[in-house]
This record gives sequence, structure tokens and C-alpha cells, in this order.
Amino acid sequence: MGIASQAGLTLLELMTALAIAAIGGSLAMPLLGQSLERQRLHSHGLALLGCLQYARAEALRRNQPVYLCAANLKRNRELQGCLPSPGGARQTWPEGALVFADRGGVGNGYYDSGERLRLAMFDGAQVAVRVPMRQLALTAEGRLQAAEAVVFRLASLSGRHCLSLTVAADGRASLGAMDDACR
Repeated sequence: MGIASQAGLTLLELMTALAIAAIGGSLAMPLLGQSLERQRLHSHGLALLGCLQYARAEALRRNQPVYLCAANLKRNRELQGCLPSPGGARQTWPEGALVFADRGGVGNGYYDSGERLRLAMFDGAQVAVRVPMRQLALTAEGRLQAAEAVVFRLASLSGRHCLSLTVAADGRASLGAMDDACR
């Protein structure tokens, strides 16, 4: 008869494996956080792009102006309308984007209850959305009423990542590439 061998780990081997795993995890955490930040920024950009594309399509379909404005939400996230403009060259859209069309095709260009077509909510605590104005108007032909391109700038609040979304004068929107050198 031979000596029976035992299978298993010694306490020292187990402690070494746990230490290696902890070091690997601590090295991976910052990369995971940055990846999450980039994904959050990209999803906000896609939500805004979807609103812009929808607004243009609705303007063409309805043959009437359609508007996109900074959403004004209550604490319970219920829509109140468009956020009032504080003035200045750079407006923030912290709560979301609202797409609406005036009832009857002839309206005042201001949101009234029941005119909502689409709402995209943003997480202003994680992503900053900046644009030169509080409201965009798309004509019945799907063009920007301002007749010049508008650029939305989205940035993670850490300031490490940013993204731009451009609306051309013809009303077509495009999402830019993710940038890690934000200005």
C-alpha cells in the first residue's frame, strides 16, 4: 500500500490567489468607471439624436413646424413644459429634451399641455448637455428655422469625456465621435 495524496490548497496558496485577485481588481476599477462614463455619455447622445431625427420626420410628415426644447420636469419627473431661458450664449439642458408640435398647425411656438410628441430624459447629475439655445424649430420642410447649424456638446461631469451632436441647417442630425480631450 502506498501513501494517499491529498488534493486541495494550502492556506498560503489561497491567500496568494486572493491577493493577486485583489490587485487585479483594483487595477481594473478605474477602467471600468471610465467605460461606464463613456457608455452613459453615448446613450444620452443617442437619446438626443433620436429626438432630433423624430422631430424632423414629424415636421415633414405633418407639414408644419415641430419644436425641440429643454424639458422642464418636476421632482417626480412629470413634464411641466419647456425650461425657461436664463439668457447667455451657452444654455444647459439638464433634465431632457422635449419634442412638440403646436395643435392645429398654427401656434405660438410655445409648449401647451397635450402637444408633446416625444420626451427624452437626461441625468444632469452625470452628463452635461450644452447648446447655444433653449429651443430649436424645424420648419415644415424639415430645415432648421435658424438656417445655420447648431452644435450640442455633451460632457461627462468628470470632464474626461465629451461628445458633440451637430444639427445641419437642413435639419439632419449627426453624432460625432467620443473625445477624451474635452475643451
